[in-house]
Amino acid sequence: MNTHTVKAASFVTILAVCATTAYVYWTPRRKRVPRSQLPPDMSTWRRAGDDSSCYKDPWPLLSPLMNEYGYDIWTRDDFIPGSRHYCASDPPTCSLGRHFPRKTSLPQSHMMSLQVTNGLVCAARHKKGFDVAIKTICAGGQGQSQLRILRKLATGADAMRPTNHVLPMFEEIHLDDIVFGVFPYLTTTLDNSLFCTELCTAGDMINVMLQMLEATIFIHDRLIAHQDLFINNFLCEYLPCSLAERHAMPPRVFLIDFESAVDFPADSRPEDRLVDSHFFGDTFTRAKAPETLRKGVPFDPFALDIWQLGYRLAMYGTRFTAIDNIILEMGKDDPKARPSARDVFERIREVMRSIPPEDLDVQPVDWELVQNGYYDES
Repeated sequence: MNTHTVKAASFVTILAVCATTAYVYWTPRRKRVPRSQLPPDMSTWRRAGDDSSCYKDPWPLLSPLMNEYGYDIWTRDDFIPGSRHYCASDPPTCSLGRHFPRKTSLPQSHMMSLQVTNGLVCAARHKKGFDVAIKTICAGGQGQSQLRILRKLATGADAMRPTNHVLPMFEEIHLDDIVFGVFPYLTTTLDNSLFCTELCTAGDMINVMLQMLEATIFIHDRLIAHQDLFINNFLCEYLPCSLAERHAMPPRVFLIDFESAVDFPADSRPEDRLVDSHFFGDTFTRAKAPETLRKGVPFDPFALDIWQLGYRLAMYGTRFTAIDNIILEMGKDDPKARPSARDVFERIREVMRSIPPEDLDVQPVDWELVQNGYYDES
């Protein structure tokens, strides 16, 4: 190749790069919402869209930004007064590669809508057809620890480990000081999975419990405590309905919501891994472990996770006394007397080995009590 040919090829390459750059630069973008129209921090964002907030629902304003990333935000339709629902025009797909089972006791309206409890989350559909949940992670200098923990657990190599049940984060979307996380869309909380269908078996329930414990072991091994480890912060791929049909693989359980989580350095001493009871304040509406009620007295957040996880599970029972007694130990008043997640996991698995498989194919709870609201969380 002579010198003139090389120069010509280089010139063509430069022209191509310039043309591409010009196209990107001049391609019109939809107008983004000014930062001043969005809630200033996480606390305000949480209340946005409520009647008591001066900020309206921010997600419609963010539609142009999300469109740039290929996401079309679902329409908000509060068809139940006082609730927040984002609705799809047709049933959602499963963004983790599985479709919803054919048999389910959930109404179609449930599968076509996402009910949220605050303004931090909405649902969207990607242009390729899969559905996601988009959550505000940081705003106004708040939420940095949550972002750091999610980057540790929900991205990279750790996110792919089979023992990691933290819901993976597909990507981050940045707007000034705001960071949004994009996650797989799942419709089913563990309340729905375990206690809202007559088709669930004791075997289904125990399998889900073991996955919840495995999730807890994983984060605790990495010196991360969740501090809001109640059953509603676990999601499930689909309803386990073993009384109706069998699946090759049981539905996978995922842990979400690390707003209250804390992490500790690898070189920290166990006796120094404590938090202050005032961390929760008066806004924490869930049940409180005894140690959190002692003002100004630091406590072990890992033992708190065990209490919170056992709190709701102990209400139900599995129909197997040996397993139920292990779960009851998780709720002991003395944090030091509570077993670790690994201990509970291994002991339940040991009991499972002695149970004939056919004994697991029964309903785990009294269905009449479920229908009468006996198991509603206070």
